[in-house]
Amino acid sequence: MLNVKDRFTDLAFMQGDFQKVNTSSSQTALPNWLWYIKYPLALHLQFKPESPSISFMSGTAIHRYFQNILMGKMKITDVEKFYKNILEHNKFSEKEYTKGTFILKIIKKMVSDHLDILKEISGDKMKDWEVEVSFSEWYNDTYMGQTLNIANEGSIDCCNRSLKIFTEHKNRFPSVYLSTADKNKNKKVYNRRKPNKLKSPQFTHLIAVAMYSNHLGKNYEAALIYCDEDGAILFNKHNCDELKPEGLKYYYNKFIQINIQRQEMLRMAQGDIKKLACMVGVDWSEIKKYKDNLFLSHMQDEDIHKIERFYETL
Repeated sequence: MLNVKDRFTDLAFMQGDFQKVNTSSSQTALPNWLWYIKYPLALHLQFKPESPSISFMSGTAIHRYFQNILMGKMKITDVEKFYKNILEHNKFSEKEYTKGTFILKIIKKMVSDHLDILKEISGDKMKDWEVEVSFSEWYNDTYMGQTLNIANEGSIDCCNRSLKIFTEHKNRFPSVYLSTADKNKNKKVYNRRKPNKLKSPQFTHLIAVAMYSNHLGKNYEAALIYCDEDGAILFNKHNCDELKPEGLKYYYNKFIQINIQRQEMLRMAQGDIKKLACMVGVDWSEIKKYKDNLFLSHMQDEDIHKIERFYETL
């Protein structure tokens, strides 16, 4: 039995300059330098809240809409009305707002596509779905002679216990960009571009599904569902090797390995945020063009300057 003082979240994140943070599949999939900036350093330097992301808020909204409809708490006819409230009551940049107006045109279809896939999967068991199934795990797995002592809490999008199936749902939105045509020089005109078609699930999402599978047990089948304006793609064990038992085990092990490595870096830093910075190389080309980086683009300008000043004092 581990003593409280030996636990990773207490020992590594709460000594010296570090503050306690949680871990997740999305954090795990980040490169070390991005993880360091977005979590330990962000807490230490007290970054401001990031500017609103229409993609993040739209993805969250679609989850809420299709789950509420599935549970009989909402009607599909209300989707556009609720989404308009998001656009009207948040302060988006011009580009983000324009992207939101594009999403408004397709959001009802995307919500319907999520529900249609669930109906396809479950047939006459459609009423057996649960949503936002919470879980909490303490991980004591070992790798390279080290034990991972870390807790994680999360929610599984949908779970059908009678069919022994759980699903993870993702949304892919069009990107928007300014037209460079000569005729538009004196007026901002935004164009849209559809996302590229996926041939396989994304690494982050596979780690998440592997964690859920580890929690629910091997008797549950995993499914990953991606929706965009053209329809839905269903990945499961029948068309995706990564979602077979051996594939899920592989990605679960990657979750353990990555977090043990970070745990050991934190231990070696001994509570010194600057020591940890020296262990983690930063991609300065991405920092320089942070507005083009998916994970940095919504950070406040002054916090980017804080990062620069912090590294100048190492």
